[in-house]
Amino acid sequence: MPRPVADYLAMWRDLPWAPRQVLLNRSHLRGSSLAVLAGMAADLLIAHPAAEVVAYVLLVVLGPSSLVAVAGSVAHLLWDRERIWADLDCQFCGDGPDDGGGGGWESDGPDGGGLVREITDYLHDHHARTSVHA
Repeated sequence: MPRPVADYLAMWRDLPWAPRQVLLNRSHLRGSSLAVLAGMAADLLIAHPAAEVVAYVLLVVLGPSSLVAVAGSVAHLLWDRERIWADLDCQFCGDGPDDGGGGGWESDGPDGGGLVREITDYLHDHHARTSVHA
C-alpha cells in the first residue's frame, strides 16, 4: 500500500482513539490541503469538465483530511504556546513546549537525526530499478 494512502487510513483509524495526538501530527502533513488547492486551481484555470470532476473528487476525498490538518495547525500553535495539552509531545517536533521549544526536525533524539535521519537512511538504502532497452 502506498505511504500516502496508509497515512490517510491510519489518520481516520486513530482519530477516534487519540484525537489530540492526531491533530498535533496532522499539522505537519499538509499534502491533502495542497492537493485540494491544486485541484481547485486546475478547475479555475482549465475550462474542461474533466478538471471540474477532478476538483470535486479531490474535495470529497481529501477535504475532510484537509480540515483535520487545518484544525491540527491551530491546535499545534496553541500547544506550542503552552495553552493546551502540556502532557503531549509532538512526534514531528520531537519535544514538548516546555522543553525550550524550537527543537525543529534535527533534534528529534539523542542522535540529532530523528525523522530526518530515518528518511535519509531509507532513501540511501532503497534504489530505483532502472532498465535500459537498447
